[in-house]
Amino acid sequence: MNDENTDPLLTARVLLVEDSKDHQFLFIKRLNNLGIHNITISETGEQAIDKIKGDPDFDLVLVDYNLPTGISGIEVIREIRNLNPEIPIIMVTGLGSEQIAVQAMKLGIQDYITKVDLLQTDLSDIIVPLLLERKVQQETLLAKRLKSDPTQLSISVFKFGQVGPEPYLTSPLPFESAFESEQSRESFLVKLGTHYMSATGTGHNYAQGLYELPVPSHRVDIALDEHEDQDKPPNPFSKYHSLVYGFRMTEKDHFDERIKLNNSMNYGLVVVIFPILYRSILPNRSIIERRLSELLSSYQDMEELNTAFLKRAQNIFFITS
Repeated sequence: MNDENTDPLLTARVLLVEDSKDHQFLFIKRLNNLGIHNITISETGEQAIDKIKGDPDFDLVLVDYNLPTGISGIEVIREIRNLNPEIPIIMVTGLGSEQIAVQAMKLGIQDYITKVDLLQTDLSDIIVPLLLERKVQQETLLAKRLKSDPTQLSISVFKFGQVGPEPYLTSPLPFESAFESEQSRESFLVKLGTHYMSATGTGHNYAQGLYELPVPSHRVDIALDEHEDQDKPPNPFSKYHSLVYGFRMTEKDHFDERIKLNNSMNYGLVVVIFPILYRSILPNRSIIERRLSELLSSYQDMEELNTAFLKRAQNIFFITS
């Protein structure tokens, strides 16, 4: 999806493994100066590994070699590599510890810096190339994964019906097996449409456009704020994200005073659900929004939207150049 350049620094998610509060402050300051603000801190190697296990899609990991408690920096690197062989890793070493850095390089890290470098070196020369490479890598990986298993990306269309939001077209959801029955699936879809139409402001001037929204739980008895009963199994949908495109289009024989639109206009949503792993979609929202807008403009009425439209919408995410 390289229609236009997106700044990998602004969207980068960095995991900093550092026990020293002073060095945490210095790293955060230096990273902020580069435009990187999404920084997660782990003060021990064990914390870092737990975070990677829970969310393996960080764009960069900075690991202090000299962790005074728990497992060492080398062991952290080895375990991260086992969990995710693709994530870029930079090791932070003490002055004169280049031999240790060589050992870490053999484990597959991309670079290392010393604590002196933290104060004196232009970190952009090290970090920016890695993040640019990571962005290209993610986009390529995304395209390969979607082409090998297109069901991991679901496209649905909702419209404002006589009794409120209703599913109009739905492709298979990537978590179909989580539903106990077809009724459970239908309840989820109605809940999904209601949630998203409420969030996007049905019928208002700002209702058109692309939004990034979480996927709510499918269980009808759980409020949308997701305060779940701890005794129930974890929500499988928390591992998914969605892009929601709000649009207005004519629909024959439709007119509802609840939507303050012109004659026979209705409000609809194109909902794209995908695993949270596919974060490379998110920096390209403006590209996706333009393509969805162009696609929808080729249809004159909601009645023309069909399964062929779902396929055309899905193909937007397969294009990487």
